Amino acid sequence: MRILIVGGSGLLGGEVVRQATTDGHVVAATYLTRPETATGVEWLPLDVRDRAAVIGLIGAFGPGVVVNAAYRQPDWETTAVGAAHVAVAASGNGGRLVHVSSDAVFSGEAITYAEDSVPDPVTPYGAAKAAAEVAVQAIDPTAVIVRTSLIIGDGGSAHEGMVHALCVPGPIDVRLDCRHTQRYLTTRLRGAREFLK
Repeated sequence: MRILIVGGSGLLGGEVVRQATTDGHVVAATYLTRPETATGVEWLPLDVRDRAAVIGLIGAFGPGVVVNAAYRQPDWETTAVGAAHVAVAASGNGGRLVHVSSDAVFSGEAITYAEDSVPDPVTPYGAAKAAAEVAVQAIDPTAVIVRTSLIIGDGGSAHEGMVHALCVPGPIDVRLDCRHTQRYLTTRLRGAREFLK
């Protein structure tokens, strides 16, 4: 299968790239500033804020599946509008869309959330992710939306950085008002990987 991973140079996107190539798929992955070094992948520059570029790239590659893992924490245009551009391009080219979202769409006020719980974000990033979900669902009702939470991997996540910072003398800001279940990145993606089949 031909798989395009938008945001393939990030922590989660990079693991999707690794697993897709291991499974023998034809893989292309996008990056914003620099390509990664994974082999067996066609690395393509892409700024998801550029709708024409997104449509052109997805149309040219012709993927059977598009995984959208692109985001930038403080950037509404990349996270929300970029997701809409990817959804438009994927739906216009017949590819199945798997959109990666976040539990940040929720405030954390409830102890548990169901898939159909109404998002109530309290951060700009959470609001952008919630808007992205709404746009993706409106554009492509058949899209799969996968929400992640506190992923950790091989040292590249912000959460792992915080753990390392705790081991060094000095002050550190830590949130104590939220509950999460951490998952190792490869474990988290085992379930999401099934959507590629």
